[in-house]
Amino acid sequence: MGAQPEEPDRGEVICSVIRAILLAAFVVGLLVFLGILITRSATSKGPKYTVAITGAAGLDALAALDRRPTLSPVFNLTVRINNARDKVDTACLGKFSTAAVSYGDAFLARGSVPAFCAGEEQESERDATAWGQDVVVPRFLRERLAGELERGEGEVDVQVRTPDGRYDWVLVCKAKIGGDPAPCSRDLVDARPAHQMQDLPGFSQ
Repeated sequence: MGAQPEEPDRGEVICSVIRAILLAAFVVGLLVFLGILITRSATSKGPKYTVAITGAAGLDALAALDRRPTLSPVFNLTVRINNARDKVDTACLGKFSTAAVSYGDAFLARGSVPAFCAGEEQESERDATAWGQDVVVPRFLRERLAGELERGEGEVDVQVRTPDGRYDWVLVCKAKIGGDPAPCSRDLVDARPAHQMQDLPGFSQ
């Protein structure tokens, strides 16, 4: 009679079953994790950036157009990141950011903005101050801004620029002085000077 096949060792059988269960649990867990990640990514939206001008000083000289041809304005700003819709990534305003305030293409003030972040589904903000010293503003712009301020309609342009290597991230906003937070667009722009850009193939203004 032929030899009887050896029965597998009971311990080996138990180990094989345990390994199979653990492998199945790992695969199921991985699939669940990937499913959650894909769902969160699909429903996630990017952050919203806003800038509010909470106060301004030095604009009273607008009324003295003939006696004082320059302005030394100070603007108190609040930069806010609303990342409540983003379920995956943290949104940040990086180091060495600066805020520039202008009106009708005339420069008014500049100041640094602290670096900060808003985590996933979070909001965060930082205060900053932009100032200018003896800034020359064309007469027609001074008159126009003075009239808007009298009507409570004074708006200025704000750009918050963050260096990122060869490129800069730029927030572009139009904010009402003393008004609600104004929404900003966010663009990536080449940080090289214009005269260098003109030498690039295909460059056009």
